[in-house]
Amino acid sequence: MSADPAAIEQRLPPAIGGGLTVGILAVVFLAAAAGFYYALTSDPGQIDFPLLTANFLFLMGVSQGGIVFCAIMRLVGAQWSKPFYRLAEICTLSFAPLALIVFLLIFALAREEMFYWLTMTAAEREEEHLSSWLNIDWLLIRNLFALLLFYGVSIAYALKALKPDLNGGAGAAGTADHDRLEQQLYVMSPFVILAFGLCSTLFAWDFGMMLIAHWHSTVFPIFFSFGNLFAATASLMFLVAILGRSETAGSLFGPDQIRCLGMLVTGFTVLWLYFFWAQFFVVWFGNLPRETDALWPQMYGHYAPYYWTMMFGCFFVPFAALVFAWVKRSARAMIVLAVGINVGIWMHKYLTVVPVFSADDTPFNSLLDVVFAVGLVAGYAAVFLLLAKRWPIYSYWEISRRPAREH
Repeated sequence: MSADPAAIEQRLPPAIGGGLTVGILAVVFLAAAAGFYYALTSDPGQIDFPLLTANFLFLMGVSQGGIVFCAIMRLVGAQWSKPFYRLAEICTLSFAPLALIVFLLIFALAREEMFYWLTMTAAEREEEHLSSWLNIDWLLIRNLFALLLFYGVSIAYALKALKPDLNGGAGAAGTADHDRLEQQLYVMSPFVILAFGLCSTLFAWDFGMMLIAHWHSTVFPIFFSFGNLFAATASLMFLVAILGRSETAGSLFGPDQIRCLGMLVTGFTVLWLYFFWAQFFVVWFGNLPRETDALWPQMYGHYAPYYWTMMFGCFFVPFAALVFAWVKRSARAMIVLAVGINVGIWMHKYLTVVPVFSADDTPFNSLLDVVFAVGLVAGYAAVFLLLAKRWPIYSYWEISRRPAREH
């Protein structure tokens, strides 16, 4: 595969996301931030922190999965995935500042509402046999450390991959330099995956399992983390369309990339069901009231429609559709499935957090809920489009390289 950066960029139409689009998104984000501040100072009870947490967990998880996709593909030597690398890296880096800001806001303003064990007396903690790490200091330290570690490793990883293209494109350095850089990225890839696993596991514990007393599942963090990677992988086709790089003359996101991504999403769909069943089986077979009391209302009570939306979005619909080869070759079909999968994963985050605090909550039933959610997405999208506009959208130096076995 060859790639001349100048020739490719001349053939492609301008990407969506000019200065006006970024400006509008920034205004929406700032307006939402102003609304949040006003609600906080006038009546903090208006702010639905569990819903805000669910939105935060979803966007953070999906964005983090982008660079993990790159790391996995580089480790296995998947040549077809190279056009997606830069897009996936930008996806992760764009949410880094918001991840830190929103986490600190939730910690500062809603920790006592969210974490029941922070308000327990010493006698109650001893009776419940709570671990000594369940305290306010460790809550901040471990999650902040996990975020800084993951984003620190991710920034170093992405900037290393970006450097050749910023210095003049694929032909700016010799083959030996590219060989060395490719090997360095290969060595760094497992550390990206490990940092992601640590960060996702800690957030799965604190913002999932630790919201419910005596939930001791060891499978949930894996299910939580893989759901993030599943949604992120599916999102790549959707993001390609947003940038106007799908099915256009000269685009490197061609039929082979769509088909291979469809095959990968097919495998992830089945694997998601496996992790779901492993998690469900632990609760169902154990039949412990502390755990089943939280699960059964989701499946059969007020939250049942949301639960089954998750199941259809993440498994039933994509599995049935991806059986057909033409679906995996169609960019439009893959975009529709990507939206459905992401809706399903958002439902999972919502069901993980919100039902713990309300037996009959309805998402986005107030204008403020909508404003905060739209503002968070707008802030993320503004940074994403800004970086996509400033940086080369392809990792040209990698695309222009032949597989190592051909050297």
